[in-house]
Amino acid sequence: MPLRFFEQLRRRFRVQAWRRRARKKHTARLRLTDVPGFLEQLEQQGIPAVVLRWAEEVPTTPFEEATFGGDVDLLIDGRGLKQAIEIAAGQPGPVKCDLYTSTGHRGTTYRKMPYYPPVLAERILADREPHEAGVLVPGTKTQFRSLAYHLVYHKGLESGIVSGCRLESCSRPSRNYPELLVKLAGRSGEECEQPITLVSLHRWLKKRGWDMPVDLLARWPKQTSWHQWLLEQEVVRLRKWTMRLPGLLVFLIRDDAIQFGLADGIREMLSEKFSVLAVEKLTQRQSETVMGRVRGGNWIEHGKTALVPPREAVVCYDFDPLPVDSARTTSRERSSYPLVENANVFHKHEIRERLNRRRRSGQPRIHGLHGSDTACEAQHMLEAVFGARSDSVNSGLAALVTGQVVDRSRPRRAG
Repeated sequence: MPLRFFEQLRRRFRVQAWRRRARKKHTARLRLTDVPGFLEQLEQQGIPAVVLRWAEEVPTTPFEEATFGGDVDLLIDGRGLKQAIEIAAGQPGPVKCDLYTSTGHRGTTYRKMPYYPPVLAERILADREPHEAGVLVPGTKTQFRSLAYHLVYHKGLESGIVSGCRLESCSRPSRNYPELLVKLAGRSGEECEQPITLVSLHRWLKKRGWDMPVDLLARWPKQTSWHQWLLEQEVVRLRKWTMRLPGLLVFLIRDDAIQFGLADGIREMLSEKFSVLAVEKLTQRQSETVMGRVRGGNWIEHGKTALVPPREAVVCYDFDPLPVDSARTTSRERSSYPLVENANVFHKHEIRERLNRRRRSGQPRIHGLHGSDTACEAQHMLEAVFGARSDSVNSGLAALVTGQVVDRSRPRRAG
């Protein structure tokens, strides 16, 4: 009995120690023994989890664990994080594991950003299969896509993959990534452009909805010349419409606001500051596309685990933008939103506060809506909502703006 009591005490101590690290660090590492056994327990408890890469290198014996010099990247369903940490506390060991979640919980992120956007993370976890090393890994097609995503957006030029543009890649990468990609493509049946470059991989991922959302790319914590080059290409591509519609803003009303009957109030509050040009109620397919193409605060409410999808797009125009330099913006707003040039964009923060002040007793706080910060982001959101129709929608919006034919009380349906 005393031994069991002390073991439970040690487990509790390890759980608390991890939580303390999680509060201080963006990625709080686990140190484990028997990683395959840990993942097997998660699967038995109904907690999806995979080894993201290099499963064949996961140590399986005490000797391999003692001499293992790397780390194991794990992705798990954030809804089971608490239970996963408790299981991990029962098998401490020498193997360093970086734990990422589909929900971007504290301690399981990359510098406060989800390692993979939640929609992609859920795809990875939904398509898992056993590996001969005794662990679960993404299915071969998903493994190729998730690895390509990692190399293009996380590693970039450090991958050693030829950039395909004016930028020079690292001449001594840690692995021969092009060779690994070719082998994995052969096993998965995926076909990509040859020769493989970062640009061609980015193009390939984008066609399949596996690229990093542009608003996330602009905010990715580890900014490099490669990230900036990708963003510049998007700015150039969208210049036709950002020049014609510099005051365009797109707001997405989320399901949490719809459930509480707040959509009408949100549109009214938007019309206090902007001209409402159009409203589009999203189909299920549009909603799923938007979640994959737009960061949307990650589409997960802070401290929770369920995706909160967008249900309605409200397209607005600001005829009287307020330069950030001349506005009463806080230093926190300026540092948190460095891309914002029009201080009126922060009206969405006021709307959220007003929504939450209207809550009934017992109702949780909600995020309510997500909005573009720049004209370029607004165009990306339009593309996510309308797809191939975005050019015709832009033409209609430009006609409204040019003639200033805006009926604030009766917004039109776009397209």
